[in-house]
Amino acid sequence: MELKKIIQKNSDLLNGFEWDFYFVEKITLKSSSKDFQIEEVTKSKEKGLSIRLKKDSKVGFSYVSNISEDTVRKGIQKAKDILKISTPDEALFFQKPVKTDLIPEAYDAFSSERLDITEKMLKAIEIERAIKTKDSRIKNVRDCTFSETVFSYSLINSKGLDISEKGTVYTAMASAVAEDKGDSQIAWGFTQSRYLKELDINGVADEIVLSALSLLGGKPVPTSSLPVLFPPYSFSQMLESFYQAFSGDFLIKGKSYFEDKKDQKVASSLISILDDGRLTHGIMTRNFDDEGSPTQRTQIIKEGVFKNFIHNTYTAKLSGEKSTGNGFKATFKEPPQVYPSNFYLQKGTGIKVESKTFKVIQLLGLHTANPVTGDFSVGASGVLIDGKGFSQPVTGVTLSGNFFQMLKDIIQVGDDLRFYGNIGSPSVLVEKMVLGGV
Repeated sequence: MELKKIIQKNSDLLNGFEWDFYFVEKITLKSSSKDFQIEEVTKSKEKGLSIRLKKDSKVGFSYVSNISEDTVRKGIQKAKDILKISTPDEALFFQKPVKTDLIPEAYDAFSSERLDITEKMLKAIEIERAIKTKDSRIKNVRDCTFSETVFSYSLINSKGLDISEKGTVYTAMASAVAEDKGDSQIAWGFTQSRYLKELDINGVADEIVLSALSLLGGKPVPTSSLPVLFPPYSFSQMLESFYQAFSGDFLIKGKSYFEDKKDQKVASSLISILDDGRLTHGIMTRNFDDEGSPTQRTQIIKEGVFKNFIHNTYTAKLSGEKSTGNGFKATFKEPPQVYPSNFYLQKGTGIKVESKTFKVIQLLGLHTANPVTGDFSVGASGVLIDGKGFSQPVTGVTLSGNFFQMLKDIIQVGDDLRFYGNIGSPSVLVEKMVLGGV
């Protein structure tokens, strides 16, 4: 059932209300490999419709996953019932059409529509082979998975908004087990792209294998304070754990560290952080967010100076700002919230390690980090290195610090920017951090 027909058939229930209908469909092909054989193949289809109604500054929300004339009418009625008991909020509004320069959809028509499904399924074996054949110490490859997701969404509202987009996302992920001299270590990694031909299977295989091999023979070291090198993946994890501090949601709730720091120096001059919803082939690149606001390139920190928060329409209204096109749905079952699009630290000129430094390979427990205070204490594995070729694997230690202080203590930024999903970073070198060991 087309979205416009849904609205027309239910016009009697919509009289007297502002309304917003959002439809999304995702088709996912997933294959997994074990011992160079396809272990499992699944193809799933998910679609859903979310409904928002507004009247007298009140909003009601509901959703439908099994879409039919009857379920849609029930969904509209449910939204009306919720609206009756909701609290008026003048900051809630539906977006009007906004003119913007359209960028091409990141949609791989050839791979999604014309490439033989068997050829795509076999990508899982390609991932496993790329990992397992790199070094004889790689004894096993686990959770080796390839997936293709084809998505489309449409948004129509009573303000005249009528937008639709589609796209593709390809994912390769796996973990590798390295064994040598009675020791065993495991490392995990993934990569994503909007086009199948850009999926860097060999690159992620190199990264996974190097991580697993680097930790062989690792053991705890004495507690110390020393420089810490975060490669792209580990610092991307840090950015993902603390992005909320840069969101309008944290701002309006009084939780953001940056609340009163606009145009102030908050980080090293080497630090520039962006959120770019129009980044070429970015995982979250789109013309519009899930509220119909145009996406944009937002400078969050520029050369150490805090510039902007990311906003959806609601947080922008309460903050006296404009939406930055960051109103996204985690699922059609939820209203739009503030989420990053393509969120990343800009690359620098390179890193040169001179003194004894801890290079992070794995971080465990970042979900316990506090995005309000910036504090974290996580399990870590990595390698002690210096500028003369010294290397000592380290496992079973903790890394403690404060993210906001880290931004000030970064003394070098690499030129090796990489994205992991929609979060990206180059390597960064922090002047000193506490490494807790024996």
